[in-house]
Amino acid sequence: MNYTNTLNSKPEPCACKPISSSMYKSTLIAALLSASLSAYALTNAATATAVTAPAKPAATAAPDVGAAAFREGNFALAFQDWSTRAASGEAAAQHNLGTLYMSGKGPDKDEAKAMEWFGKAAASGYASSQFNLAEGYRLGIGVEKDMAQAISWYQKAAAQGLASAQVTLGICHEMGLGVPKDMEQANKLYRAAADQQNAEAQFRLARIFALGLGTEVDQRVANIYAAQAADQGHPQAQTYLATQYLSGVSMPRDVNLAIHLLAQAARQGHARAFAWLGNIYSEGNGIAADLPRAYLYFSIADRLDTNKEMQDMPNKQKLGLAFRLKTEEIQQAMTLASEWKLGNLPPRLVLPVLNTNQAKPEIYRGEVYYLKN
Repeated sequence: MNYTNTLNSKPEPCACKPISSSMYKSTLIAALLSASLSAYALTNAATATAVTAPAKPAATAAPDVGAAAFREGNFALAFQDWSTRAASGEAAAQHNLGTLYMSGKGPDKDEAKAMEWFGKAAASGYASSQFNLAEGYRLGIGVEKDMAQAISWYQKAAAQGLASAQVTLGICHEMGLGVPKDMEQANKLYRAAADQQNAEAQFRLARIFALGLGTEVDQRVANIYAAQAADQGHPQAQTYLATQYLSGVSMPRDVNLAIHLLAQAARQGHARAFAWLGNIYSEGNGIAADLPRAYLYFSIADRLDTNKEMQDMPNKQKLGLAFRLKTEEIQQAMTLASEWKLGNLPPRLVLPVLNTNQAKPEIYRGEVYYLKN
């Protein structure tokens, strides 16, 4: 099915008011395209990705006193044990010592020392340290920025099958960051990570097949990958899948399931999920319209959309609704919006009952799809 036609098509006739075609086209396409600029390791907010969980010792290794101490919150003992092991050349201990310096749970926070220890473990072939070192070179954490070095270490970690490195390297190939643009290579890397159930890779493959990025458009495969990522809690995938259930074009229309998916994405702070909820309640898309609630959700979306990826759409929707609401309704919505906190369900949202017989996208089982030359 051609995805452009999907965007221009209308849902099957129903008593409810159909979703706004202009919002559907603008926000859905923008959501898919903007994913190449946000997401995962390629943002400045990703500095935390350089702090990984302490490595587990090999089954044949001596008991890891440091790991046990770390789990108990005794970071001083963990630092003492891992320092001794790291000095003797144990890669896992070197990696763990780097995490202590990076997180500040050691004697002090020292990004340069963290990268030094990651470098030692990386040189011994420790994949997680190779990824962390690559992140350091890409973002300039504890070392000078050096994209060539970053790519080199990403490649080493990806070659060992580390999913986070495969996805990040795939993003670099997709965007031409430090390497030539190469969608075929990006696709291969995303597939390798998706085979390990990496949600970000699954979502990126959904984008590839939904938008035809280097391949033929295949909405069925896009929905399958999106469903896999959504099941793992990926907010962008949850929002995207919800739009498919709202449109009723590529899969059976199910507004209640769409609301459930949007609620899961919204509680993670995904601005577009709140915008879609606002659209549903402003237009009565399959449920009774509720303009104060719509104003509330657009308000939260506007607050979360700090980079204006939605081009101020939530704020414009609010202005349009304001003419149809009472002053006290607007004030109450603004109060609730300001009180909402990450991790909570959208305020005033009562999740509808789901149709347990609703068919879900089939599970993707390794079918091969070839990219265009």
